[in-house]
Parts: sequence; C-alpha cells; structure tokens
Amino acid sequence: MARPALASPAGDDAAVLADRARRGDREAFGRLVVAHQRDITRLAYRILGDADLADSVAQETFLRAWQRRRRFRGDGPFGGWIGRIAVNLCRDQLRRKRLVWSETDLSQPLSGELGPLAGALDGGPTPEVASLSRDLGRRIAAAMAALPRKQREVFALRFYDELPLADIAAVLRVDVGTVKTHLFRATRRVRLTLEAVYGNLR
Repeated sequence: MARPALASPAGDDAAVLADRARRGDREAFGRLVVAHQRDITRLAYRILGDADLADSVAQETFLRAWQRRRRFRGDGPFGGWIGRIAVNLCRDQLRRKRLVWSETDLSQPLSGELGPLAGALDGGPTPEVASLSRDLGRRIAAAMAALPRKQREVFALRFYDELPLADIAAVLRVDVGTVKTHLFRATRRVRLTLEAVYGNLR
C-alpha cells in the first residue's frame, strides 16, 4: 500500500506536537517541518513543475505556518493544513509568473484509472519499457500542462501524491463531489491525449 502523502508524524504524538507548536514551541514545530518537508516540496513541484521554485514555496509554506500557527485549531491533520497553505502559495506563483508545467519525467506509475497502458510500464527495466516510460511521462506532463488549474491540482494530488479523495477535498477546501468532478474531467482529457498516440486504453 502506498504511503499517504502529507501524513502526520508516526505515533500518537502528532496531535501533541501540533498543539505544542501552536502554542509557540519551536522544537515541536521543527519536528513537524522535518516530517512534512519532503511531501510539501513534492506537492509544490507537481503543481509548478520547477524544482527551485518548489523549494522556495516549501520554505515559504513553513514560514507562514509558523507565523499563523495559532490559526491551526486541530480539527484536522496538520499535514492537510499546511498543504492548503502550500497550494495557495503555488496558485500565487502561477498567477504572478503564468507558469506552465514543464515536460519533466514523471516516472511514478499512474493507477489503473488511466487504463492498461500505465500498468504495462511495470514490466521490468528493459530498454523498450524504459523508453516507453520516458515518452509516456513527457506526454502526460504535456497533457497536464493543458489542464485548467483546478483539474491539474486534483490530478496531481490523486495520481502522484496518492491522496484519497477526502484528503484532496480537505487540502483544496472543496467538497468530495467537486474533487470527483475535477478528477473525472482531468483523467478523461489526459486519457484522450494518450489515446491519440497509443490507441484505445480501455
């Protein structure tokens, strides 16, 4: 089973750490930063497609989380709260810079919702499979770049960060029905783009 993205630190002390951090405990906040930094950076990269900018957004995310720590009320996981901060900062960057996704190698396999082609890439590190995987990654990245912002965010959180629909809804602050709509439309558009090259994926 895939590790949930934006998960809380292991053990029963996650809520305690978050509460201590909210009250100004820098050590507790530092432990939360260590636990979530990789996931927040990866989330920002999936939205922005720029590694340096993703690092910058991740740093800004934790700075703002510290400055606004008293706003965290503990009614949800700390990871979801800082995830919303990161998503909003990414949106700001996209508005200012008008960035689009670069055609980077998105090597993590997609789930079966994109059809059997994605699953076929798990066949082993043969040169043919490796070449197909790179080509598929570039084409998926290009298809994602053309998606509307909200669809792109949902697609990235679902397929690359592997978040459940309820967690995506919490991060983006929308209801699960809205997430399902964006995911359906995004997946359909990406699938149609791939089918134009690889044939029917159903």
